[in-house]
Amino acid sequence: MKRSLRVKAVAAAVTLGVTVLSGNITVYAEELRIAVGMAGNNGLVEGMRKFADNLEKNTGGEYTGKVFPNTLLNYAESMNGVREGIADVAYVVPAYHRAEFPNSNLVVDVATLSTNPVIMAGAANEFMMNCAACLKEYSAQNQVFMGFSVIGPYYLMSKDKVASLEDFKGKKFRGFGPFGRWVEAMGASPVVLSANDIYESISQGQLDGNTHIVDTLKSLSIGEVVDYLLDAPIGLYIGNSMFNLNKDVWNELSDEQKRQFLLAAGDALGFTTVTYLAENQAYIKDPASVGVEIIQPEADVVAATKKFHEADLGIVAELNSTKYGIANAAEQIEQLRALVKKWEGLVAGIDQADPAAVGALFNEQIFSKVDPKSLD
Repeated sequence: MKRSLRVKAVAAAVTLGVTVLSGNITVYAEELRIAVGMAGNNGLVEGMRKFADNLEKNTGGEYTGKVFPNTLLNYAESMNGVREGIADVAYVVPAYHRAEFPNSNLVVDVATLSTNPVIMAGAANEFMMNCAACLKEYSAQNQVFMGFSVIGPYYLMSKDKVASLEDFKGKKFRGFGPFGRWVEAMGASPVVLSANDIYESISQGQLDGNTHIVDTLKSLSIGEVVDYLLDAPIGLYIGNSMFNLNKDVWNELSDEQKRQFLLAAGDALGFTTVTYLAENQAYIKDPASVGVEIIQPEADVVAATKKFHEADLGIVAELNSTKYGIANAAEQIEQLRALVKKWEGLVAGIDQADPAAVGALFNEQIFSKVDPKSLD
């Protein structure tokens, strides 16, 4: 049934005195198409499924979801796809669309601000839900922001052994934002392209490697085309806008349903952040299982990486101010720094390895406090 007809049916039921949302009677269930540009059963895909399960539970069956892993939309297509309604919900990567999401990408850029994904996810989402300019960027693309997951750290994975700065010379590695800046700081050339294109580009010799999460060695089959992983953590990736919701769907929800969608997202973000971190840590302990040998960096790479971490937030402020037109970029970074300190204290009181505890904290501190009208 089309949504407009469903809304009319619900309205008619209410007119007749039927309690539609009480859980006693379900008039119609709306199945949402949920797209993620990755296949497999990793924590990111399972996080999309968790969101679908939460929607059904939170709305008493009024809304359900069907997840399409790398079949309905790939990563590069997801932003336009959810905007046009090809998917109702999609995993959108704002870093692929810098022009459309300049303010959101400032948050993506602060990869070196924390090494703890749980802390950074709390800080980033609290910032985003109070950043009017960020939220307007999504609204302008006919979608509603429902939260960032934070994953990491990123590592370099390569065809050839790379351990010293000399090894970086003449190489081309996929890396965007802070990860591309790290590649450049090490003396190689960064290349920006969609995650879905990495495998082919490396296998055809167009790239020498990739900076990414360890899981992609398996989930994107990158372990089939690279042999080494450099044990020099680059930083966290903050900008997985996991549950971007088509605004036409959002506009049909009641205020209570909107609140339940937000709580579904907060819990699923906690699940995703914790689950995916545990998976990646397991691969680091058993690198052969994902087809690589771990290489220890030489002293010059260690020193250059430390220097990069110390300098990058200043570079982020400068770039966002001069190149991307965010006049108060330095102030926003300081706000994020303060939020990281706040969340260091908040997570100290919970088991950070417990997805339910992390999701409950996200909802208590962030998503339950969001005014749905701020997302319109």
